[in-house]
Amino acid sequence: MCTSIAINADNGQVFWGRTMDMNLGMFGEDPGIDVDIINIPCGATIASQLQPWTSKYSMMGLCAADNFNVFDGINAAGLAGGLQVLMESTHAEAEQLQARQLQPLLGEEFVTFVLTNFSSVAEIKAHIQEYGLLHHPYRRGQQRLQLPGHYMFVDETNDSVIIEPTDQGGFKLYDSIGVMTNSPEYDWHLTNLRNYLKLTNVDPVKSKKIYNDHLTLKPIETGTGYGMFGLPGDYTSPSRFVRAALLAHNLDSFTAADGINQLYSVLKTAMIPRGLEHGHAQSPVSDYTRYWVGYDLTQRQLYVQTCQGLAFNTMKLVVNQTEITRTTLEISNDAISLN
Repeated sequence: MCTSIAINADNGQVFWGRTMDMNLGMFGEDPGIDVDIINIPCGATIASQLQPWTSKYSMMGLCAADNFNVFDGINAAGLAGGLQVLMESTHAEAEQLQARQLQPLLGEEFVTFVLTNFSSVAEIKAHIQEYGLLHHPYRRGQQRLQLPGHYMFVDETNDSVIIEPTDQGGFKLYDSIGVMTNSPEYDWHLTNLRNYLKLTNVDPVKSKKIYNDHLTLKPIETGTGYGMFGLPGDYTSPSRFVRAALLAHNLDSFTAADGINQLYSVLKTAMIPRGLEHGHAQSPVSDYTRYWVGYDLTQRQLYVQTCQGLAFNTMKLVVNQTEITRTTLEISNDAISLN
């Protein structure tokens, strides 16, 4: 369960962000994995669990603390993107990929691979179908797991792409409308969105005669909010997709200085409170928003707020370092005191 959106300011500056919704702890709140911010310099060797590669571009992002499973990030070229769950995703055996002349990749390391090897969405579109996802469960300590996923990437030109490994390990590409959630596949969401084309950011203000002109009714509360009446409000993937798409595409024009705030104003409508999504009645852990993060593509800067604290951590991509570094997020509820 995750939601991601891309929006752009009045000067064209692009902002991309996502919620990370999981039934695993990430900051000590539940059993799970530890997450930190990784910074990978250009020329670094990525110790993949499949085959090492050398980074062409420096990048930073939110990453599992003990491997190169980057969940989302940005690189020095201004390309940003992330991984979200897609149950329809597929993997293939090495022999099957070889027969199709596809180079094998691990789904968990896909974001890391793209951000350290590509500079734009156009470059991704031109080459990513030369690869496929290998059936090779990822090692996490003593466990071996394989996460079903799909991917969204956006660059400084506001070009974006959805990549779904639904072709027996191979990738299907979709032009993105700037929003991604989870299952079903992306083309289904685009078709479903057509059911909501009448929703608008303009409220109805006129009275209307009904019942053979015997009764005239005025909009409730002068029509405030009724332009979006019927907007889905639940936390399912289809509803979050529609909600995020319509809200993101109906924002007032905003300056780049307000970009992260505007990103938050949309993503907070998709954030899942703790306790609402238990897998079964006896489950002690629920699927909820563990963090949300916003990326300023121009400044190469991230802003992240965890489920454990109100305070934000922010960091800019460091491009002149020579070693891979990891930074632990600080958990805090610090607020501005007025007395």
